[in-house]
Amino acid sequence: MFIRTTRTRRGDKVYSYPQLVESYRKPNGKPAHKVVASLKDWSPEAIEGLKVALAAAREGKAVVPVEQISEAFADKHVVAANLEYLPLAVLMEGWSRWWLGELLDKLLPEASIVSHSQVLQTLVLHRCVAPDSKRAACAWYPTTALPELLGVKPRHLNNSRVHRALEALSQAEDALQDGLAERLRAAPGGVVATYLDLTDTWFVGRGPPMSRLGKTEEGLLREKVGIALLCDQRGFPLRWRTCQGNRYEPPVMLELLREAQRAGVLRDAPVVMDRAMGRGAHLETLLEARVNFLTALNRKEYRTFVSGGPWDVLGDIELLGSPNTRRRELKQLRQLASDAGLTEAEGGRFVLDLGVERIERPETDRVPALGGGALQELMREVLFMEQALASGWAPTLRALAGWYRCKARTLGRIRHLRYLEPAVQQRVLQGEVESLTLDELLSIADLDAPLQMKALRKLLARAAKQDRKPAVVRSILDLCRHSLLVRRVVWFSPELLLLRRATVRKRLEGLYAKVEQLNEDQRQRQRARDEVYMLADARRLLDKLHWIDAFEVSTRRRRGQGRSWCELVLNRNDEEWRRRRRLDGFGVLVAHPDLRQSAEKLVTLYFSKDVVEKDFQLIKSELDLRPVRHRTDPKVRAHVSLCMLALLLQRSLEHDLADADKPSTAVAATTTLSTCHLNRLEPAGARPYYSVTATSPEQREILVALDLEHLVDDQHVGGAIRPR
Repeated sequence: MFIRTTRTRRGDKVYSYPQLVESYRKPNGKPAHKVVASLKDWSPEAIEGLKVALAAAREGKAVVPVEQISEAFADKHVVAANLEYLPLAVLMEGWSRWWLGELLDKLLPEASIVSHSQVLQTLVLHRCVAPDSKRAACAWYPTTALPELLGVKPRHLNNSRVHRALEALSQAEDALQDGLAERLRAAPGGVVATYLDLTDTWFVGRGPPMSRLGKTEEGLLREKVGIALLCDQRGFPLRWRTCQGNRYEPPVMLELLREAQRAGVLRDAPVVMDRAMGRGAHLETLLEARVNFLTALNRKEYRTFVSGGPWDVLGDIELLGSPNTRRRELKQLRQLASDAGLTEAEGGRFVLDLGVERIERPETDRVPALGGGALQELMREVLFMEQALASGWAPTLRALAGWYRCKARTLGRIRHLRYLEPAVQQRVLQGEVESLTLDELLSIADLDAPLQMKALRKLLARAAKQDRKPAVVRSILDLCRHSLLVRRVVWFSPELLLLRRATVRKRLEGLYAKVEQLNEDQRQRQRARDEVYMLADARRLLDKLHWIDAFEVSTRRRRGQGRSWCELVLNRNDEEWRRRRRLDGFGVLVAHPDLRQSAEKLVTLYFSKDVVEKDFQLIKSELDLRPVRHRTDPKVRAHVSLCMLALLLQRSLEHDLADADKPSTAVAATTTLSTCHLNRLEPAGARPYYSVTATSPEQREILVALDLEHLVDDQHVGGAIRPR
């Protein structure tokens, strides 16, 4: 029901007739109204009260007469402010637990009126409960109980102080990480294992000098910087580093590990990393640094580190991968894995411990590295490449590029030196052409053999006339030249094999469909495309799928309707295809030989590395690491440090709840606590005092689990805080 007012004009007068009306539907379904009562004798106040009552009835609420409300609250005090309180008070307990305020006061310079540590504490808490810009933090601060809890007046927290504190934090970043790691190691449980990974964050508009334009992890083209994080098994941040956006991952990780090693952060705790570090050269560096590492091998390294692996047993098995055959095929794969000597472990995986072994680089007729100039060394490497490809040790140029940690395109450019005639190659190997540049030497390789020696003499004469110094060529030949003593563990997942085969089958169908579409477009064109462009399109598709070596691409001529055109033909190399599929579902872990845990525990330890990935997910989503709006390198580093401190508080809260058998995420816990406010009441003729909103059962459970019931005790709160 509702109140409708009907107005009627009679001459110069307008008459209003309020009516109580009910809505209903006629038998044919059309809506209609009927007048329940006429309210023309009701006073305006009574009609307004009826409107309120009807609105409350529709929402299922109770209605209390105004007179009763006035009488009930006649003697109560006025609530002058309603301040955000309980989530901040709980997180401040974590701040105090790690002694972060004392640590920052010790590291940062003194400031007038408000210390840098108090400003940074406010920014970290703001990042935890209401992440936004630093300017927004200044506007948010007066709406919270932090002025009472910190004793800092709202007008003293301004944008200038915020940015001065950020600059001071960026200068003390290393010392802060050292002090924080020391506290984390001394905490109950200590640092048992560490995890290292790299992510990125991007900017709105122009970034700082360290930013670089590139694709983010989500595929967006943005100005970005990289962030490396080393955390422990609890997800607590031990060490982090902000770097340029286009830095190659392994060098950044190695730099961070060296810093952590010098600071004594690692000690005997193993460092778990993803397969980005699973190359021979990186493993050699880790061994030299005496880091107890655990990582996964890159697939291109399998042949070097594992001979006659168990994948030979499963490589040729034919699987349909349909829902109807899944259970039968999983059972078959488990049986084959057991027959191959693998032991079933946690998570449905099978493991095989290959033990500790010294891995040598395959024997070749390689020219020994006797020293010399850059071009001389490059020529030696070109000869080695040719031997490796001819002997089959490196099946493809792409595989060979894996050893050199570079793109196959870069390697192909250097391999162009193989076209130098033997006499010219000999002079290069003897170090007689070091005054030339690499481009000049490559230009000689482009000439016919009879002209090369003459061109070389001309270039050497010109270089001598210019009194050139030996050429400086940036080396890409950072090879795993020495033997490596490592421990190896093979793992196999039947579920992953089925998933991988299904994915490959889907991509294969997509490839054939695209080739067929190219052929159909070629048939329909008025003017057929040239054969060269058709082959280039096919190779581009294969290269995108990393299948360039698994297929042979050719064309054939077709005729019809008075015209001819070329058509693409894909021929799969079945031997190469089986070799690739043989590794589906398998992985190889390599570890420092001092890691003596069982193979099952090492596999479990490696797959628990998602703790650092979850940290990145948390700081990106809940703590709003990105996008960044700072424009200087120090401010960006300080912003990242704030996010890491906020991560520490949230992870601490989650672990405390888990230890009390009340598991919950920090975001869920703070959301539950957010309705409990600090209320400032002002009685007439007396001093204001503070009272906490009555807690709900859910809030009480969290406080009991954290042993923080005193935070909602009015007597404790009144004595602990100072009114603003």
